Amino acid sequence: MKLAGPPPESNLERIEQPDPAGALDRLVQWDQMAKGAYSKNTQRAQRADGAIFQAFCEGQGLAFFPAAPPTIRAFIEHCVSEEKKPATIRRYVATIARAHIAAGLSSPSASEAVRLALKEMGRVTTSRQRQALALGWKEIKEFIESAGEGLRADRERALLCVAYDTMARRSELVAFNLEDVEFLPNGSGTILIRRSKTDQAGDGSTAFLAGETVKWLQIWLNSAGITAGAMFRRLVGQNRVGERLHADIIADIYKRVARWIGMPAKQVSQVSGHSVRVGAAQDLLALNIDLASIMQVGRWKSTRMPMRYGECVLAARSGMARAAELQART
Repeated sequence: MKLAGPPPESNLERIEQPDPAGALDRLVQWDQMAKGAYSKNTQRAQRADGAIFQAFCEGQGLAFFPAAPPTIRAFIEHCVSEEKKPATIRRYVATIARAHIAAGLSSPSASEAVRLALKEMGRVTTSRQRQALALGWKEIKEFIESAGEGLRADRERALLCVAYDTMARRSELVAFNLEDVEFLPNGSGTILIRRSKTDQAGDGSTAFLAGETVKWLQIWLNSAGITAGAMFRRLVGQNRVGERLHADIIADIYKRVARWIGMPAKQVSQVSGHSVRVGAAQDLLALNIDLASIMQVGRWKSTRMPMRYGECVLAARSGMARAAELQART
């Protein structure tokens, strides 16, 4: 789909750029300074975004740095035609802008041409993203009861239970150290989440661990011989415990769990590293836990995501759902 816009010679297309001499050196310097300010995942994503934009420009014979507004507009058109998600396209454009600003250049993404392209993109595409399939307590319990014995089963039980209780994101889950856990006399526990997506300053927060979670966690730690350091680790072969798990592996583990409990292949394909977080949010809403408490557990700053995760649960309790029940239309 071709996005409409001003002709190439329009004044809206023109942005005065400083002399780009030395811009690349300034960008390299900024990249070094940014290592302490951004997470590794953010830096990795920015580099990937830049590589995608560069590949597009080279394929079209266009300069990618500094980039002209018409080039970014063409890139947006290309992304729309490739059915990229609007959120992904906006992230690309933001990354391009950040690179130029970091190099001491004006942002071509701030031009009216680019702004209009993004606005029109929003009119011709949908911003709704596919939600990860939920893995709630029902599915976790089914796995716990059927997983059998062995190091891998022990790890997966503990990982699922900790992920559920803490509603941990992938990066948070793999960052847990044994030193972050406190086992309490009543059989429950707490765990310190040192840093999260919504806590880049590292103020930290404490999450509750249920008695059953503590039980499976202790079984895993004992069987793996973990006495300090990374709590969840990769397995090499049948019996050797390796280094700390990488965040990218969490989705694969969840998919294996989904296959183990007999989910259809189509549902397994919808499982992601967010699936336990989604499942926990839906379970809490179904149990009538208040939204403020859910936001506290999930470390959300706004209601948007927990409401999005739980929209199916909320729809079943909506005014029309209640009316259908009263009218005997269920």
